[in-house]
Amino acid sequence: GSEYDDAANAEEAALEALGRALSEAGGDSLVTELVLRHVQTRLTDEGLIIEIFSLPDAPLFDSDGRTVEWLPILSSVIADLFGTVTNQVAVHGYVAAQPLVRASQDRFELSIERAASMRRLLEENGLPSQRLERLSGHGDRRPATQDPLAIRNDRIEIILLRNRV
Repeated sequence: GSEYDDAANAEEAALEALGRALSEAGGDSLVTELVLRHVQTRLTDEGLIIEIFSLPDAPLFDSDGRTVEWLPILSSVIADLFGTVTNQVAVHGYVAAQPLVRASQDRFELSIERAASMRRLLEENGLPSQRLERLSGHGDRRPATQDPLAIRNDRIEIILLRNRV
C-alpha cells in the first residue's frame, strides 16, 4: 500500500486501541463500572468519539452547573490516554430540551459552558491547550434519543480527531 494507506491504517489501529483502553479502564480503581456506564466510544470518519452522558439517576452536572465528582477523574484518564498520541481534540456539548414552561437558561449557552468546563478539566489533567481544535455547543438541537427532553441528551463528546494526511 501507499504511505497514505499505511498512515491511515496505523491511525485506525491507534484510535481503536484507545477506545478499547478506555472501556477497559474499569479495572482501574478510580474509574469504576459506575462511571463507565456513562461512557460510550465509537470510531467515525471524524475520529474517536468519547461520549459521556447523564443517566436518569446520575446527571453529569448538578443543578448549579458544577460537574459531578467523578468527571474530573474520568477526564484525567482521558487526558492520559490522549497523551499517547498527537491528534487534535474537539469538545462538543449537548443538553436536553426543556418544556417551554421550565426553559430558564439558553440551551446553547449551557451546552457551550459544559463543553468549556470539560476542556478545562482536560487541560488541568495535562492535555496541551494547543491540541484543542474546536469547542462547540449544540444546545438541544441534536438529541441522542427519540425524546428530546430525556436526560440522556445531556452529554459531552470528546473527539480525538483523525490526522489529515
